[in-house]
Formats: sequence, C-alpha cells, structure tokens
Amino acid sequence: MHHDVNDLIQRYIRSQTYGKDTSGREASRPMPLVTMARDYGAGGEEIAAILARELKVSYFDEVLLERLAKHTEQDRELLRELDEKVSAWKSTWVYSVLSGDAYFMTTYRKALVNVLLAISAEGGVIMGRGGHVFLRDRGAFRIRICGSPLHCARRVAAKEGLSEDEAREKVETINQQRQQFLWSLIQRRTNDPTQFDLTINTDKLHDWDKVAAMILSAMKEAGLARSEHLSRGSSRP
Repeated sequence: MHHDVNDLIQRYIRSQTYGKDTSGREASRPMPLVTMARDYGAGGEEIAAILARELKVSYFDEVLLERLAKHTEQDRELLRELDEKVSAWKSTWVYSVLSGDAYFMTTYRKALVNVLLAISAEGGVIMGRGGHVFLRDRGAFRIRICGSPLHCARRVAAKEGLSEDEAREKVETINQQRQQFLWSLIQRRTNDPTQFDLTINTDKLHDWDKVAAMILSAMKEAGLARSEHLSRGSSRP
C-alpha cells in the first residue's frame, strides 16, 4: 500500500486519543495491531501482507518506517507536534528506555518511537524496527517468523535466482544486520521468546495463507481480533 509521508504523519497527528471519541467517552475498541520480526527468507513479508489484508489495516514495512522516521527527524516542528500527540501514551517503561541513557535520545530514535506509537492508534501490521518492544503495552500481538538458514536460503535461491551458497550468505548477512540494528536501537535481540506472543518456524510450512490463518486464530483466542475486524475470507471458523 502506497503512502504519502506528509499525509500519513499528519493523519496520525490528527487521530483521536487512543480509546476515546471527540466527546471523551469510551470509543469502540481499537483496530488490530500486529508487530512482526522475521528471518530473511522465512516468509515474513508475504505473511504480513496477508495479515494486513485480512485484518483490514495498513502494512508498514521497514522501508516505510525508515522513511517516516527520517522525514519526522528532519522536520523539527513535525517532530515536536507528533511528540506532543503521543507523549501521553508513552508508558513508564518506554520513557525509561528513551531517557535512561543519552545514547537512546538521538533524534532518529525518538522520531521512530513516536511514529510507531502514532501508528498504533489506528492499528496496522508493523514490520521490524523494534515494534515488538515499543508496542508491547499498546495491545500489539507480537509475532516472530523464523526459519533455519538452510530452508530460508533455499527459498531465497529459488525466488532471486541465486545459488544456494550465495543465498545462504545473503540470509546470514541480512539477519546479522537486523540483529545489529535492534541491538544498537534498544539493546535487544530477537532470540528471546518471551518478547513475542507467537513464534512460528516456517521450515515445514509453505502455504502463507495457512500460516496467516494460524496467526489470526491465535489473535482471536487472545481477544485481539474480532469478527468485525476480519475480511470475509477470514471470518469463517
């Protein structure tokens, strides 16, 4: 789904405070919010796109999140406005991460967290960028899609026309880069299962629609996806 960066940022600035309508009364429950961390070649992107379609929310991949954060970082007035909008939603834990050490107070990190919090007001499927950490208290269903280097490399080789050795090297390099980014951002790694509500190894799973259906079933069991949020194809029992 294509988004204009300016329009998207302004949309979330204008959005209503989480869970309230304009009169201050409790509004309807928020739209589903999903965060996903994944290994390269494990099918995360395909699964995330299906989830977004079935949940009728937007899909925010890493590229879009990076664009949003960089755009916000460069516009001081926009950053201030967005920061004022989401400050009331920041949990004590998030504040401790951001303010406990000057290392975390770079403009980019602050902008990224503000963008993630703003998106959470209207729901969505958010890929990477530490969303599973920063949105853990925002009702997010946190998913980890993983796979062995062998199986992921085979998928990448078939999809990108690489040799299996080339694909294996690419998988390992990209996974390492993602881990380094997460560590530099918040000193976390994705190998801690307690950071996620559901972890799926796709080595033996190849039908992404069925994997997405598994996730939707788990979300319904957790009370984080109701029938009115699902497209017709996902509402069947």
